[in-house]
Amino acid sequence: MTSERSGTQTSSLHVGYKPESLISIEKHKTRGNEAHAAKKYSTAVSEYSKGIALLFTTPSPQAPRPVSPSTVSAASGATSSPVSQTDAASLLAQLLSNRSASYLQERNFAKALEDGQEAVKHLAWYKPWYRQGEAFIGLYEYQKAIQAFRKALQFVGPVSSSAATETARRSRVDQISKRLQRAEVMLEDESHGFRIHQLSPAKGDLCAKKSLAPIQNLIFSYARQMQNLIYLIENIASKECLVVDACWDVDGIVKYAEKRGLKIRGAIVTHYHVDHVGGIPPPPFDLPGIRVEGLVKLLKKLPNIPAHVNPADIPGILKANPEIDVTRLKGSADGETMWLPMALNTGLVEGSLHKAKGSLGRTAVDGRTTLLQFVHTPGHSPGSQCILINGNRLLSGDTLFIRSCGRVDFPDSDLKLMHESLQDKLAKLPEHVVVFPGHDYGGDLTTIQEEKRNGVLRPQDFASFKMMMADAKDGD
Repeated sequence: MTSERSGTQTSSLHVGYKPESLISIEKHKTRGNEAHAAKKYSTAVSEYSKGIALLFTTPSPQAPRPVSPSTVSAASGATSSPVSQTDAASLLAQLLSNRSASYLQERNFAKALEDGQEAVKHLAWYKPWYRQGEAFIGLYEYQKAIQAFRKALQFVGPVSSSAATETARRSRVDQISKRLQRAEVMLEDESHGFRIHQLSPAKGDLCAKKSLAPIQNLIFSYARQMQNLIYLIENIASKECLVVDACWDVDGIVKYAEKRGLKIRGAIVTHYHVDHVGGIPPPPFDLPGIRVEGLVKLLKKLPNIPAHVNPADIPGILKANPEIDVTRLKGSADGETMWLPMALNTGLVEGSLHKAKGSLGRTAVDGRTTLLQFVHTPGHSPGSQCILINGNRLLSGDTLFIRSCGRVDFPDSDLKLMHESLQDKLAKLPEHVVVFPGHDYGGDLTTIQEEKRNGVLRPQDFASFKMMMADAKDGD
């Protein structure tokens, strides 16, 4: 029943409303949009639901008729302008799509999917398909997510002669394409027996719960501004996982794992900075009562797990976390490897590493085991390290971001070592390797190929790199 024509009413049901209800419907939609923008998602859901309740559907013998799609903003948020002020089907589709967006923010993926699927019955429009794609990702149904995102691309509209309209259309295409890429990556990972869970305080995965302590709320607010990305590496067969850079909201991280039946078997630290391991912030933020939770709390909650750290960064961890049990910190040298499930690390104390170093890019191919390899990338900090997973996924910490790299103006940073880490190690990885950075600075996923073409991995000597970094600093 779905028409392939963009902006076409697709349902055989007639949607209507009492004439006197239109003002109330629009009022509830506006209130819902305002609540969504204010991140009050449950309120938004309630307002959209009130608007939807004022609409009704009845069987209609009429053939589908064209309606005018709205000029809308980015694909991720609730729409502020109606598809058509007077067309009931368009209004219903928009209310459903907007409520789906709020359900997605609440991580209620089943409800978000239900609304997205209902919305496309009433309007051939890209947003409900986009919502479905996001919901399917949350439900681990990656093939269906791919299909939904491809469908969304069909309905973004034709090329426009208006510069402003075409810019908006290209922005939508770019955003949908990125999510399509993410779904394809996840589907491939799943076929190889592992998942990478990316948690973002800024997107509401963590640090969302209000605390009775004002200082904790302040820390959570700062966490959202920092745009850190925390990771869980899951071996699907065993349900064992490792936490990378556990920080800001340890209870939230542990609950996330428990909700999905995951067993945390260890922690990995990409570098010692407080926004990645927690502890006492450096001056001038080391005020009384300010303490970022992280590795200390995780190791207390899970007393049998180790934390894998490059030895050069252990002093930094101890300085910010003097009470940590140093025996829980296990050194991870350049090139060392470990496996999930942890039982495969045979002949070693649980949590230690294979001492025989292997070449970068080794791959586990049986679909039931997951191979991790540590890549020492000093520069941002002395012991910065990346984690190469199954030879084709890289958790890059603060060494590599999208089209940029980590700062090198800290007292123990080293510009020359950063250049060597980027050019002599990361740039030599296979170009198909997908990169997951430690912060969402300009994006949360890239590839070695993309960064060699357009980022800091493009070939350049140290003098050019030094000039580039100086220019970047001057621009801050």
